[in-house]
Amino acid sequence: MKDNQDISSRKLIDRLVPDLHWGAMQGLLATTFDLRPEFLETDFLPSVFGLGAWDDQSWATRIALEKRLFELDAAVILTEARRYRGRPRSLRLDVRPVVSPRGSVLHAKVTLLLFERAVRLIVGSANLTKQGYRENREVIAVLTVSHKSKKEAALITQGLVGMETALSSWLTVDARKLIRRSIETVQPWLNGNADPDTSFVWSTGQSRLWREFVGRWPVGEPVKRISILSPFWSQDASLTLSSFLAQLKNFGPLAPDAEVRLLTDAFKNPNGELIPVLPPAYAAQDWQALGVKATAQPVNPEVHPEELGGMEGFTSTRALHAKVVLVEGTRSGLAYLGSANFTAHGWGFIPGEGNANTEAGVILRRSLHNSDFDSVLPDLVGQPIVLSNANIHSLRPPEMGPADEPWPEFIRQVLLAPVTADDNKLELRIETAADGGGFLWHARLLDKDGIPGETLLSLEQTKDSTKYVFPVSLSDQILTRLLTDQEIQICWDGCPAGRPFPLNVEASARASLPISPGKQSIEENHLISYYQGRIAWEQLFPDPNAGGPSGDQSMLATAIASGVDKSRIQSYQIREFVEALAGLNQDLRSATQSEPAMRLALLGPVSPFALAQTIIDAVVAGRRTPTAAGFQLVEILACLQLAGSHPVPERLATVWQQHLQQVNGKISRLMGKLVADHPALFASNKAFGRYRKAVLNGETMLKT
Repeated sequence: MKDNQDISSRKLIDRLVPDLHWGAMQGLLATTFDLRPEFLETDFLPSVFGLGAWDDQSWATRIALEKRLFELDAAVILTEARRYRGRPRSLRLDVRPVVSPRGSVLHAKVTLLLFERAVRLIVGSANLTKQGYRENREVIAVLTVSHKSKKEAALITQGLVGMETALSSWLTVDARKLIRRSIETVQPWLNGNADPDTSFVWSTGQSRLWREFVGRWPVGEPVKRISILSPFWSQDASLTLSSFLAQLKNFGPLAPDAEVRLLTDAFKNPNGELIPVLPPAYAAQDWQALGVKATAQPVNPEVHPEELGGMEGFTSTRALHAKVVLVEGTRSGLAYLGSANFTAHGWGFIPGEGNANTEAGVILRRSLHNSDFDSVLPDLVGQPIVLSNANIHSLRPPEMGPADEPWPEFIRQVLLAPVTADDNKLELRIETAADGGGFLWHARLLDKDGIPGETLLSLEQTKDSTKYVFPVSLSDQILTRLLTDQEIQICWDGCPAGRPFPLNVEASARASLPISPGKQSIEENHLISYYQGRIAWEQLFPDPNAGGPSGDQSMLATAIASGVDKSRIQSYQIREFVEALAGLNQDLRSATQSEPAMRLALLGPVSPFALAQTIIDAVVAGRRTPTAAGFQLVEILACLQLAGSHPVPERLATVWQQHLQQVNGKISRLMGKLVADHPALFASNKAFGRYRKAVLNGETMLKT
């Protein structure tokens, strides 16, 4: 964290970019206290996907991100419910506001990224916000394990096992599977050489952070100096710092000259001096009676000149948000780097399960002779201020932050899911878990243009520990509103005006979600051009704010360049189709790394099935002869047969065959209908029958 460290290593957002050798990302699970949807979509996700320069104003770049999210096995964000400020635009991200017991919050900032050939675990103080990753002074550990770098395998495994335990009551099925898959991925790289002096710790109501930390201090070694870096502090100094000192003394005595340094955010007073931001109670505490000399000193808020890249006139500063505790003895040093502020709730000093936050971090124990522990602390400014009543005016009391808005804690989730009797239709499901006396509540569409939205559900919630699921039938109009708004308004006695609550989509229904609003049917010539490599996948989808599919311009340019529009000449159509088959085969070969990618490539809007449907549409419209269409369908079925022999990860082999069987059956039925609609033509065409049998080896269904 020192300002003289390599600048590139300190640019947090740049450290998210993956190595190309890791392969495609397969899953994402993140926890955050604060979430800013615009940062997640325009900065964080493009970085972790390695999408390069990002232009959120470009429709094609948004579609590229949507495709990447579609291909993930899981994409789950857990965020503290009382801090909810909106969800990202993509419904392929499962956003879960979690309700902690009163007196505690979900405060851990951990991101799990699973790749084909790597696992990455990011832990520290940064929320998923622009401030966290670009503006604040934060501390973070980016842990990565792959076949080329196995050093952190044991530490990552420890973090993953703790993650499943600490977040157990909030994890979705997809999130739990992702954690276990990540553990399985890491297992072959474990070599038994775990570092006993480095630990990944989760702390909850059952596992307090102070116990996890002080229990690692070498028994009997005197404590000489304690440095605590925190932007937020408990108002009651005697409860936090004195409790910490008391617990630490159980493992090692305080040296006669023991010192406690409180490192805080900086405030510029009227004299232009930078002074510590700290509650006055820390000056009023009798630290001498506790056997230590206590001082406070602010962290330098200035941005290092090298970070500005030569920019002149820049006057912005960095707010402190890092959290570090460093204990130094005669021989050893012990450091915590993570999410926990030095507060009673963060470190778990208040008795009772509901009074400790869920936090996460890394604890390091090192020999002082071999490690420069001060390097984990930022540069300081000014002189240390001795904490005493005489110096109380040398501190700046912290400002009170805004109170959290009320939250409908009785709502567990709001979900779009397939109707039980018809999985082609979606219904809204509102799941509750009542934990109070009877009260009235209702759910409605978001207000629009100042007019309250239509009521979707209204009922009295009664005291019961049982979970209830309330299904709501949806008209096409309301479904469109929900897909657009992506939230509903929950109103109850404690908040009559209501709070927006995020809408999620059941995993089985996400494949049917439109890639973009508006028309989803893509024309045959556009699909052919994509498989030929002439236009990008993103160009196939319409921008709702433009006058048609962006792919039209590429297709029109091709026609103009040739001098003749050949799109309606059947011989050219078939030739173009044949030239596209190699690209179709390659597309299927590239789709075998995750089940969602398989579904998208085989049954999505850009797929063999979509292409087969456009071919049948051409026959119905009179633009294609039935025989030519039959030839095309046979060739598509042959591509599917070939895809059955593509190399597939062992865990997905059965799923790949099942999806191939499904799409093969759908296209075979299209072929059957084509033949049934033109019986005389196909009965008299013996050559087509021989061709079909030869190409498909006498089979129209794949072997299983």
